[in-house]
Amino acid sequence: VPPGKPLAHVPSSATVGARAVLRCSEDQGSPPPTFRWYKDGTELPQDPKSSPAFRNSSYSLDPSTGELVFEPVGGWDTGDYHCEASNNVGTPQKSDVFRMEA
Repeated sequence: VPPGKPLAHVPSSATVGARAVLRCSEDQGSPPPTFRWYKDGTELPQDPKSSPAFRNSSYSLDPSTGELVFEPVGGWDTGDYHCEASNNVGTPQKSDVFRMEA
């Protein structure tokens, strides 16, 4: 079963230096989908240190649960976030876009 439109839970504001948790959920897909996160239209790599665009960020990303945890939040983490669910059946589905202000 292809995934439905995932639901992104993004805090509208996050305190710099604190922890912020973004969640992506989808309950129709079978097998359960994996999740990707995007900031301002760019995919977040699994390891932020691997990408020049994200090396200032400190986060962990779990593709199987859809959790994106910033620890700590930095001012550069402000942006428009959305997630995508895919399970190799049908087309990947994108969530709505939400802005997080650090």
